[in-house]
Amino acid sequence: MVISSCFVQEKTCPICQTKFKVTRIRSSAYSVLKRDTDFNVTYNGINPTLYTVWVCYQCNFAAPDRNFEEILRPAELDRLTKGLPLLKSEEPDFGGERTPQVGLRAYELAIRTAQIRSAGAGFQASLFLKAAWMCRELGNDVLEREYLDQARQLYEKSYNNETGGAGKLSEAGLLYLIGELNRRIGNYNEAIHWFSRAVANPSIKKEAEINRLAREQWGLAREEAKEQPHNDENLPPKGSLENQPAERIENSPGSEVSAAVKPAVKRQRFKNKMFTSLYTDQIEWLQGVANRCHSEKKAFVEREAVIRAALDAIMEICPEISAASSEEELKDNIVSVLKG
Repeated sequence: MVISSCFVQEKTCPICQTKFKVTRIRSSAYSVLKRDTDFNVTYNGINPTLYTVWVCYQCNFAAPDRNFEEILRPAELDRLTKGLPLLKSEEPDFGGERTPQVGLRAYELAIRTAQIRSAGAGFQASLFLKAAWMCRELGNDVLEREYLDQARQLYEKSYNNETGGAGKLSEAGLLYLIGELNRRIGNYNEAIHWFSRAVANPSIKKEAEINRLAREQWGLAREEAKEQPHNDENLPPKGSLENQPAERIENSPGSEVSAAVKPAVKRQRFKNKMFTSLYTDQIEWLQGVANRCHSEKKAFVEREAVIRAALDAIMEICPEISAASSEEELKDNIVSVLKG
């Protein structure tokens, strides 16, 4: 890296108070060559996206530069103080020149940090999207698709539940992006649905480029949908392990399930929202399981998925539970059955 292209600043980690150096890229060090339809930019010169996430070498707290020094709420600070040390591992040097591999790892640590602190869906979605861009630069199509799908799910969640959660994106821009992410992972009917919503959104009249992209990609998605041998509208998104049939997941590479055991095809199931209160140690356990999935399997499993997996396991082993007069007695009954 040419010295004049960058400069170094000292920052203080908001979690462990360690002082460390970050590399900043001067705007004169790069220019835009092209833009992809999901807003990824290819640069002439240094790719500044590689350096956007700052990482504390001491505790692995990671966040985009514009958010790194934000004041954390006490609950967020507490979760990060407890959660980050449990996941400490040997990492590359983030302070010097970064390769795409190092840039990807920085975004993965930022995602993990955001998950531990329970950051908003829109914020997490932007990190997954940029991680997908890093995979694209590396030529890792499989991981890129996984991260695009995670970004899609979180952007949809943000659109439905958050106000202003999409950052700089307008409502029309967000509708378009959700459509394009669906198109890129092969959900063509869903893509058509979101593109049509984008085109119909009143704010798109003020955004000529989004309007152009939405109409072009809408037409492309319709053509791609026609080329499909069957209608995939009601099938789970390709690459989404959480929604795949049991036989595909359990017989996938790395599975320890015996090939002689053929799991039954699962019945169609529908998700419903259920709000409940959990104890702090239960939440920490759920997050710990989710974080281990990322650390060891490079898979992003939300806490809700951990709860569903635990319930499914209990339902499979002990479909009937003896009656109980209290939560503690019910727990004892379940433990008794599980221990055999």
